[in-house]
Amino acid sequence: MVFESLRTKSIGIIIPDFDYGGEEKRALYFANNYVSFFKKVYLFSPAGAQTNSIDTRVHQVQMKIRGYKNVFKLLNYVKEQQIDFIQGHKRTTFPYLYALEKFTDAHVNFNFDNIYLDKEWLYRFAPKRLYYLSDYMKNHYQKWFRSKENITINMGGEFYQSIPTEDANTLKANLNVQGKFILISLGRLSDQKNQEITLKALSTIQDDSIICLMVGEGPKEAILKNLAQELNLGAKLIFLGHRNDVDKLLNISDALVQASIFEGFPNVFIEAASLAKPIITTKVGSYSTLVKDNGIAVEVNDVQGLAEAIINMKENYEKYAEKASSLKSSSYFQQFHKTKMLENYLAHYSNYVKK
Repeated sequence: MVFESLRTKSIGIIIPDFDYGGEEKRALYFANNYVSFFKKVYLFSPAGAQTNSIDTRVHQVQMKIRGYKNVFKLLNYVKEQQIDFIQGHKRTTFPYLYALEKFTDAHVNFNFDNIYLDKEWLYRFAPKRLYYLSDYMKNHYQKWFRSKENITINMGGEFYQSIPTEDANTLKANLNVQGKFILISLGRLSDQKNQEITLKALSTIQDDSIICLMVGEGPKEAILKNLAQELNLGAKLIFLGHRNDVDKLLNISDALVQASIFEGFPNVFIEAASLAKPIITTKVGSYSTLVKDNGIAVEVNDVQGLAEAIINMKENYEKYAEKASSLKSSSYFQQFHKTKMLENYLAHYSNYVKK
């Protein structure tokens, strides 16, 4: 990728959290790769779990973004540094983006990665340029933003590699899941991800060979662990907390299960699909972009439907695995690699410079 027009330009990324969420991972990926194309790259965020992963060439300006107390501080900083582009992530940044668009010369955009169910009043502060991670999200939001510049840039994620059989067997032995049909749930333990439904579905399944690895941490961890005890899930469920070996855990899993209440375009769908893993999901957000005959979609909060989907997946696994393998090797799937997403963002910025 060569974008010479950006060599003299600077860009700032604003995000209100900097831990292990999908959007935080994307912001980190952008920042660490933009340094190869822009003169200067700034990251405005609080300190977080991923702070130590920031490239040393990125100028991290640590500040609290939630609460809007630092709007003028950020505004003055962008003016002083004459930052050319501002890229906002998560709706909390709207007031910051509004002020920057109104009172600086920066080219400002916001990245819609989710389909939110509340706080529509925030939309009045949206900047003129909006990037969506799927056409589904674009179609959903355009009714609020008909006068805006609405652009789809497909979500890009990590394409994982298969691990040696010996390594997979060792990991299975360490987790004591040999011979099991392994489901994996990836994501923050939160209201949005709705893991309670997965637990309740598991509790109705009599097949003891089915087990779920729950990877992630979050505000609902204690509640979910208590629920697991109440439901007597026992060995059917393993809480693994935050893990740095998600690629390996996906490798040993048979299928991904996601019971979210709302989503945009989950990063984990791309990660699972890159390893030809079938997906069980709720019908939210852009699920149908990647989940077709390679998986099963159920209604939100449908415990029985989710349980039936899990049983169906196990009983007809060969069929779903074959379709998942076809998706992985398709030219259609290649557009969802994170390098393609990066290239598309850089192309848009480069076009604005040329204008």
